[in-house]
Amino acid sequence: MTMGAAGADYDYIIRLIQYLDRRHGIRFFITSRDFDVLYRWWEKRIPEGLVRECLDRVVERSRRSSRPLSRFAQFSNEVRRGYDSFLALRVGSARAEPVDENAATQAFLDALPPELECLRGDFAALFQNLRQGKAGAAETLEEKLLERFAADDELNAKTAWFLSNLAPPLRRPEIARRYRLNYLLGKFNVPPLE
Repeated sequence: MTMGAAGADYDYIIRLIQYLDRRHGIRFFITSRDFDVLYRWWEKRIPEGLVRECLDRVVERSRRSSRPLSRFAQFSNEVRRGYDSFLALRVGSARAEPVDENAATQAFLDALPPELECLRGDFAALFQNLRQGKAGAAETLEEKLLERFAADDELNAKTAWFLSNLAPPLRRPEIARRYRLNYLLGKFNVPPLE
């Protein structure tokens, strides 16, 4: 498997694994097969929000029936049905009203978490470049963010747990890096950096 554009595939996969952990407290060993299931969802461009809704439904059914969830394949049928319904609804649908794309970045800057205050200028410059259609330096900001939290005990523990629950062939530095970055972006509700 090759890494997609700027790690978008790993980001998608890791965010879904993190969602299952944060939202439902479900953690299990991620095998190569689980990774492939998640990767196929990314390849099909199944919206992350739709997958999360499907995960929620399967978890709810699992809890009612007291059947534990131990692999991502257990979610596949629900995701497939949800995606099929999504595609059917989109056929002939009207175009959505335009959304102010800058509102999220401005709201983020206005309520910048204290832990990120040292990066305010970097975030502001990147968001300004993005608003003007210029290529941003997201990689530089990502590195600064990772460096800022390199010694964070909670992040280090979560990363170690995540890697220990991956099949050995998946325990690569780029996966660990993407996990750390996505954890921080999610924790602080950072808007998209691209």
